[in-house]
Amino acid sequence: MSGPKAFRIVTRAEIIAICHRNLARLDAAIESWTSAGKRNGTIEQKDVDKVIVRRDDLRRLLEADRFIELQKQVAAEIAFLQADSERRVERAAEMAARSNREFRRSKAAAEALLQRLQALKVEIPADIRSELSGSTGSTERLETAMAKALLLLPFQAAQDSATDRQRELATRLGAGERPDTLRDWIAGQAQEVEDPALGRVDALLGELRGLGIDPSTFSDRVAHLEAEPPARRSLIADSLLLDLAAAVKDGRANARLADELRARRAELSVMKSAEATSLLTEIEEALASPSPSNGQDLVKRTDLLIEEEFKAMAAAERRRAVLEGLAGLGYEVSEGMATAWVQNGHIVLRNAANPGYGVELLGASRSDLLQVRVVGIGSLAEARDSNRDRDMETIWCGEFDRLRALVAKAGGHFAMEFARPAGQFPLKIVSAPDVSHGAEIVESSYRARSINPPN
Repeated sequence: MSGPKAFRIVTRAEIIAICHRNLARLDAAIESWTSAGKRNGTIEQKDVDKVIVRRDDLRRLLEADRFIELQKQVAAEIAFLQADSERRVERAAEMAARSNREFRRSKAAAEALLQRLQALKVEIPADIRSELSGSTGSTERLETAMAKALLLLPFQAAQDSATDRQRELATRLGAGERPDTLRDWIAGQAQEVEDPALGRVDALLGELRGLGIDPSTFSDRVAHLEAEPPARRSLIADSLLLDLAAAVKDGRANARLADELRARRAELSVMKSAEATSLLTEIEEALASPSPSNGQDLVKRTDLLIEEEFKAMAAAERRRAVLEGLAGLGYEVSEGMATAWVQNGHIVLRNAANPGYGVELLGASRSDLLQVRVVGIGSLAEARDSNRDRDMETIWCGEFDRLRALVAKAGGHFAMEFARPAGQFPLKIVSAPDVSHGAEIVESSYRARSINPPN
């Protein structure tokens, strides 16, 4: 098959650029994973160090030209980080919900103990009374106050309210020791079954904290719900639950958007165009905002720019690879031909050993499909030797195989789309001036890389 051919090339530079884009997205995924984990207190420095070691190992795959392996492993690592981050956020939400439940049980136990002391007309120090009756604070502070308050109970009342082990525990706590078993005692004082409505509220508040959202805007409504009798809570909880669920939904959407913006920022950071720099500034401003209104628009605009610049770079590298390969085979390649190829959609290269013949190249503006065929150079009025034309097509077949080998040796991939038999179509004749058309234009476009240059 030595007639007209259509083929696709993926150059080494294009493959390396793809790998750089993947590694940039990995860096963005690590940034999101680290930020969420540190915010929620669910990762330690040793966890971060392990991820960085894996990232560095993947970078070394690029240095070793293990491109396919790198792309597969980067995709797997990003998927792992995203799933692991979600698991850690869920764990943080569960811990926050558990903390709310424990604090509520501690408050109920503290209120019961305060009422018991008041019924017995026990004099309660102001600091202990303040802690036992306070609506704010922490579980730990309440436990300390209750330990001190238990020591105020008269002996018989203490017998009724606590076991020997609990009294011993209270005494030890009063001396500055606080074993965890006091929480068992607190749980034993709560006779009321955990309210389902409060449980759902705790879960949603926990998820808000896990997403890095301050839930304090709901504090008054939660306190009002807790103060209601259990029989009424389910009736008035619906509005609060709906608002909490909406806040969680928005928080998840904003978190996903922030991850997408970080990924685009990472890809843009390896591009040098003015448009890329401008978009980088907009993305930085959007990431600094808790809820950017133009976030999705930024993602779309960035994707378009990245795709356009990547296609332009890849097309330029394909043109460069083909022209350099043909120059190595003895075809006349002059400076400016790559630009003329883009401007005209085609270019003709003369065969130095056979000046009456050349090859015509088509395509490669933004498409990865290239076409090539042998052409005759001369006047349409001249008589043609059909056998000679067929011989040149046959010779070109061998040269084309050498071109494929040169591209492969340079680290590129070459795929044939179709090839026509020699002589199936009449040889196209072009005039000599067409050969040098555009050659006076100084070629610089395919040397100017907007994305990482090839290694």
